[in-house]
Amino acid sequence: MILVSAQAFPPSSGGIENLMEGLAHHTALIGHEVIVLADGAGEARRYDAARERPYRVERFTGPRPFRRWSKARRIASLLRQGRITAIIADSWKSLEALPRDTGSVPVMAYAHGNEIPFDGPKRDRIRRALTRSDRLIVVSRDTLERRSAGCTPDDLKVAVVHPPVHALADCTDDDRRWADALWDGASPRLLSMCRLIDWKGIDQAIRATAALGKGRLIVAGEGGDRARLEDLVADLGAKHLVKFVGRVEGARKAALLSSAEVFLQPGRDVNGEMEGFGISYVEAALAGLPSISGRAGGAKEAVLDGQTGFVVDGDDIDAVTTALRTLVDDPALRARFSETGRAHGEAALWPRKIGEILGFAGVSETNDTIRQG
Repeated sequence: MILVSAQAFPPSSGGIENLMEGLAHHTALIGHEVIVLADGAGEARRYDAARERPYRVERFTGPRPFRRWSKARRIASLLRQGRITAIIADSWKSLEALPRDTGSVPVMAYAHGNEIPFDGPKRDRIRRALTRSDRLIVVSRDTLERRSAGCTPDDLKVAVVHPPVHALADCTDDDRRWADALWDGASPRLLSMCRLIDWKGIDQAIRATAALGKGRLIVAGEGGDRARLEDLVADLGAKHLVKFVGRVEGARKAALLSSAEVFLQPGRDVNGEMEGFGISYVEAALAGLPSISGRAGGAKEAVLDGQTGFVVDGDDIDAVTTALRTLVDDPALRARFSETGRAHGEAALWPRKIGEILGFAGVSETNDTIRQG
């Protein structure tokens, strides 16, 4: 049995949540028994009950110390039963719930970027937590550089593995009509799709769209930055250019990606917070959508500059606007980026990456028949 210990797991949204759900799903599809120990209360349990999955999820609720204690007891019980063959933790925080001695069971953790600071008081705590793991996947070379802060033990096995992406969901004609209606005939069709937090650069996307003065920017996602972004749209007099549509998933997400012309998400470093990798850029590429990203963090590894889009200084609105005008004014360039982008996205699909991830995690291959799901 593969045990996945995760504080971040759907229905919460975000790159880590999507990564851990994909890992559990595709590990199970190739024949492994998988159990996910995840945080979450009533809403999460209702979410679980509404889905058919090839793996099991157990939820832990209550104050954080109690959740961690309960999860630690469950992990210890499974280890004593000899049922666990490998443990994968979503971050160093989940490692703290593990027993100090897991015997011969391999333990792997993930590092995503922002949870490993370059400096600060958490370094010693992170280092202690990582001593409970014998291997670590970092999602980008940028995240790898954070090891220089002294957060990771020297003998820890480390590999850079970019996060995989899911294949786009199949769209119905109704999904396509829904997406087309959002654009209301506007051109160019610009799209941002992420949690609305300041370092994603959606404010810069709005400013660049206002400077362009035409088309429409669809902002898909929710988050604490939405009110500020809506105020910015009003201040710029750009309500006719920008539309907020909330969180979009599944077939409608695929329809929206496929209907757009440019993915515009010029993230940047805000007080040390930045993109760890940027799965959304690879999802956009898979849909044939050229991207404009910032160069802070790992985004410059998700977008291949001059091949699948442009990587610019997200703090420089002139650079963002120039990149946008270039893509808008050059359909042939967009078509070239689109073709390269689809290949880039297809290479990152889960079925092509799961073997690499599990191999590094110390998970033996299974001869079981691959299940469909």
